[in-house]
Amino acid sequence: MAKTGFLGNTELKNNINALKSFMKSKKLEGFYLSSSDIFLNEYVPLADCHRYYVTGFTGSTAEVIVPLEGRVMLFIDGRYYEQADLECDPSLVEVFKVPYGTGLRQAMKEAINTRKLKSLGVEGDRIELSLYNEFKTLLKTEAFNNAELSKVISFQDFSFNKKIMELPLSLVGETTKSKLERILNDGEVFFISALDSIAWLTNMRRYEMPSQSTFRAKALATRERVYLLMEHIEGEIQSDVIDLSIGKFSELEKFLGLVNEYETEWKKKSGETAYKFNKIFYSANSTNAADYLKLSAHFGVDKMINRPEGLIPFHALKNEAELQAMQDSFNKADTAIYETILWVKESIKNGASFSELDFYHKANEFYKNNGALDQSFNTIAAFGPNSSIIHYGSPSADVAFKKNEMVLLDSGGYFESGYATDTTRAFLSGGEASARQKEVYTLVLQSILHTLNAVFPEGTWGSVVDGVARQPIFKAGLNYNHGTGHGVGINVHEGGFRLSTTSNVPLRENTVGSIEPGIYIPGFGGVRLENVATVERHPEYKNMLRFKNMVYVGFDHDLIDFNMLSEQEKTWLDEYEKECAKRGRSFKYKK
Repeated sequence: MAKTGFLGNTELKNNINALKSFMKSKKLEGFYLSSSDIFLNEYVPLADCHRYYVTGFTGSTAEVIVPLEGRVMLFIDGRYYEQADLECDPSLVEVFKVPYGTGLRQAMKEAINTRKLKSLGVEGDRIELSLYNEFKTLLKTEAFNNAELSKVISFQDFSFNKKIMELPLSLVGETTKSKLERILNDGEVFFISALDSIAWLTNMRRYEMPSQSTFRAKALATRERVYLLMEHIEGEIQSDVIDLSIGKFSELEKFLGLVNEYETEWKKKSGETAYKFNKIFYSANSTNAADYLKLSAHFGVDKMINRPEGLIPFHALKNEAELQAMQDSFNKADTAIYETILWVKESIKNGASFSELDFYHKANEFYKNNGALDQSFNTIAAFGPNSSIIHYGSPSADVAFKKNEMVLLDSGGYFESGYATDTTRAFLSGGEASARQKEVYTLVLQSILHTLNAVFPEGTWGSVVDGVARQPIFKAGLNYNHGTGHGVGINVHEGGFRLSTTSNVPLRENTVGSIEPGIYIPGFGGVRLENVATVERHPEYKNMLRFKNMVYVGFDHDLIDFNMLSEQEKTWLDEYEKECAKRGRSFKYKK
């Protein structure tokens, strides 16, 4: 696995030493560096991921503490065990492989206590308020901003230049005005910096950052309008309930002053009713600490009300138009995946020579040919043993395809509506599958079939369905170190839906999420099968729910051991393949 970053070990070491010198001058025993940007995004351009500059780790999720003494501490979950071993220099970075079921932040706080750290520096504009408050209960915590850290570490510059797009009602199903009136009462305000929530509320998209259909903004929403702070824009916003202010994100206080001026002065002059803001909602999980301090200084702490989930409870529940728009996107993505798998199998059959990197580019090409405006995350295109690296992100030109090997394709795209797709298929490159390959594949197939056909009471926790998914794999003495499913929306990972051993998120009608069990064996390869489905009401049983598929790409019958399947499982499989065949995407019933 080749490194995908832009820094070498010498640069990483220099960054670590520079940060430690800064810490020493500030009398800090540790420093927390986030994986997020100022909007607390999960997926950020690598140049804007400050954690990368002291670890060399390119995965999307991790936590980092730089102690004044000793190596940098990197905390990762099971998706990244192999990747961290390959990317991080053990002389610079100590990798904490957090076991499944234990949160990264829990492990990080335990390490802080074990090391008996007494003082910690954090990036105030890149740490969520809830974590900042937790740190303050553990040890002396001091916040610094990006301008201060940029004098210590030379972070790379990057630009954002894309045109804003307003979506028609046919794709979103509800106007911004209607959403505002549904969410807020008179005198209430919601501060929003979660980019998917802003995109949902405004019905706008902008492919500003890689693998995202959102746009960089901060918003203050009232019952009447949305005030947007953006640093630049191409094009004009037509909506009459969205007011745009151009300014610096780091100067939120100026934006708040402009909103206040409009509400108290401009409205009076135009004869409109000026509302007094009595309640200021925010999410401590999606608002950074620096912004909160500015908000509380402007409005007063007594008016600030934490809504931990932010707007997620609203946009996780999809309306009919959104569900149809997502289904249309999955239909196009399914075709791209099917065409990619066919291309691999036909190329191998005909003796063609191509690499893992060729496979990666070909998959993205098929997405583009089917109308994708961008990928919804970096395509995982892995061959042979690399398929056991759960979030493999470095397809290599030096890895050549050949027969009898496992292949993993985990991909997704953004189409017209700007809602993400996400689907995984493991398959055989060509030739004959071994008994072990068939066994592993069939176990995962049994898992996804049982989960997709599960029936459960309304409000069932995600942990219950996660248990259903793991049963066939448990019975073979195996497991996987990641959750079984996550919500899918404007971002490929959305709250409001979660299948994991620790999930207490209730399953609700009209939420959308993934079902993706897997088995990963280092040196052998990995199998993951993923469909995205909607939670719908059961047509026969009162107060019961079930899943409705959004993905129709057939499974690889070259890898199925039918002797392992029960009659019920064979029926489920055949029913699914026939639905795929109707859409021209079944390998069993291929025309």
